[in-house]
Amino acid sequence: MVDFVKNIKNFWREDLANHSYERKTYFDSPNFDHLDRQYYNKDYLLQSFNKDVPCAEKFRSALDATKSSVSWTNILPDVILPTHKDEFFTLRKEHDVSIDACYRYLVFLEDWTFGHLVGFQDKILANWKAGDVWKFTGHDMHFGVNASNIPFHTAQVSTFK
Repeated sequence: MVDFVKNIKNFWREDLANHSYERKTYFDSPNFDHLDRQYYNKDYLLQSFNKDVPCAEKFRSALDATKSSVSWTNILPDVILPTHKDEFFTLRKEHDVSIDACYRYLVFLEDWTFGHLVGFQDKILANWKAGDVWKFTGHDMHFGVNASNIPFHTAQVSTFK
């Protein structure tokens, strides 16, 4: 179930403006085995994780998620992050928890731009404000789209009950 949680104060503005993403994350995990790749013009996101996210501890604190993984994601212009469910593989392995205990906070780092979209099976997200936080589980199929000419930045804080 996808739910709005709250809006958190924008403490990341300067860090994001100066941030260089650490790696390209390709759509080659089992989460994307169902794709017919001929339809995707780009097959990666830019991401940074934990120690490479300059304000990771502030996200953990703001969301009361001390045992968590924090990432920043950049969906580049003209990229579709295809439909998938999150597996929380690293979180489950590091903390020996089931997928049923895991959930993710999705934090929008900038105000909504026309062409940016996040979709779930029962909800489409648009018109957000910087700092809006949504919560979902590993059972929620979702996608992200950047049909604009402006990068689409989000933070994800993955944690468990």
